[in-house]
Amino acid sequence: MEVNGFIIKQMREDAGLPRDTFSAICPPAELELIEVKNEGALEVILDLCGKLNIFYHQAFPEATLLTEVSLLNIVRSLHLRQEFSSVLFLLDTYGKKITYNNARIVGHLLYFRAYANLFGNHDTKKAVYYFQRAYTFLHDEKRYEPLVLRGLATCYQANEEKKRASIFFERAEQLEEKMNTQLQLGPSYYHAACYYADRGNQEKANELCDEGIETLLEVNLSAGLEELFFEKAIIQENLAEQVQLLKQADYYADLNNNHQLKELINKKLTNN
Repeated sequence: MEVNGFIIKQMREDAGLPRDTFSAICPPAELELIEVKNEGALEVILDLCGKLNIFYHQAFPEATLLTEVSLLNIVRSLHLRQEFSSVLFLLDTYGKKITYNNARIVGHLLYFRAYANLFGNHDTKKAVYYFQRAYTFLHDEKRYEPLVLRGLATCYQANEEKKRASIFFERAEQLEEKMNTQLQLGPSYYHAACYYADRGNQEKANELCDEGIETLLEVNLSAGLEELFFEKAIIQENLAEQVQLLKQADYYADLNNNHQLKELINKKLTNN
């Protein structure tokens, strides 16, 4: 992802910290690339911002924050880190300026806004409003529909509307019973993506990788993300995008101790 690497470099140097200070986040060579080439893996960038006290909107170019896919990826990661004030700031400052082409992205951002209002600001009125708006976009998405229903149920429970809350909790549970267990999610999406990629349907394979990544991130599972990012990378024609996806795959391969895939990723990165 594009990043204002010069800001990271400036803050690091102002603090008198050498690159190897951040080796727990990324190798010094990767940090140098971020600072010089202005590109890096999203999770690494967010970790660096946290260590260097950099505001997220300063770390990313405005063009990135005003791109619907990029904003969704950043907001989703901040949502999982439970940085609700940052989620709301980015959505208020940049989300409202975007002309959206993808209705699913609108639904996801509405969901994250609702969640941040509920658990960050404890504002159930706003949360219900945004959960309801999100539901109009996500009511046919298996992984998000029960999450939205649970969000609404939690709001009603907090407002002591117990009967209403019970109805929504029950509806969410019924939907979840129809879904695969969480541990089956990653392999299911990965094998489906490989199936379509092997048959030349790159568009469908890419779509399944995206859905799998979103699903695992939403249920807070890292196992399987490395395979999905890797598969998404190798079907990309854009070399720069492929490299960034391989770096994301490498990040999760490290996290999940997937040494075999890590070797394959490193070979691909070396060849690029």
